[in-house]
Amino acid sequence: MDFSNRMSCEDEHFHSHSHSHSHDGEEGHSHIAPTPTSESLSLHSKIDTDHVTALNLQNPPSELSKVFRIPSEKYRLKPVIKLDCDAQLIINIPFINSHVKLYSIILRTNGTKYCPKTIKLWKNDPSIDFDNVELKKPLFIISHPLVGVNYDDDEVPDSLESDSEFVEHYLPRHVFTGVQHLTVFIENIHDDEEDECHLHYIELRGESTELTKDPVISIYELAPNPADHKNIMAQESGGFSLGN
Repeated sequence: MDFSNRMSCEDEHFHSHSHSHSHDGEEGHSHIAPTPTSESLSLHSKIDTDHVTALNLQNPPSELSKVFRIPSEKYRLKPVIKLDCDAQLIINIPFINSHVKLYSIILRTNGTKYCPKTIKLWKNDPSIDFDNVELKKPLFIISHPLVGVNYDDDEVPDSLESDSEFVEHYLPRHVFTGVQHLTVFIENIHDDEEDECHLHYIELRGESTELTKDPVISIYELAPNPADHKNIMAQESGGFSLGN
């Protein structure tokens, strides 16, 4: 397979592949080198892992959050996130009380027959499901390469300390601003004869701004009413005025 769009990373990445792709539902590749990221930009602590959900998930729901591993566990391969009845998966990722500006998404997948190929992204639309996903125009389309962990499906190792299977997909930062909810749709895989997709790791990088819940207090200055002044003066002198 031609990986002519693959570029080596010369920053603090622990992974060795990076890609820039297409947005607005159009295919294409950027020839401008993306802005590097680092582990300090990890949004792991901002993901509401207790409320991450997926449609067409084979695993117990409690295992889904484990694909968002902390850096010290990034080499772990289990549990393998698998699909239920075909090669499509929708993942809903909410953020905790934050507006997020996404820079990139890092994936560690299977590198053979269960490797995702086309991945579509939306922001702030938790209503997306398999009934309407084909009707909604994605904000960005990722073409994931045939890169990942190679193993016998019956003998998945507990972990593999190798950086070569991590792929960072750079996102248009001006598009993915103000994100409170990210929807990830794996549309297909590289091997058309298979009906599964295996995921080992998902990391989101960017910046976040906490949402404030302080009440907004507005102060209105009313125009003075001359009659009010007369009434106050009358009260102070022991009388009461009803007007002129």
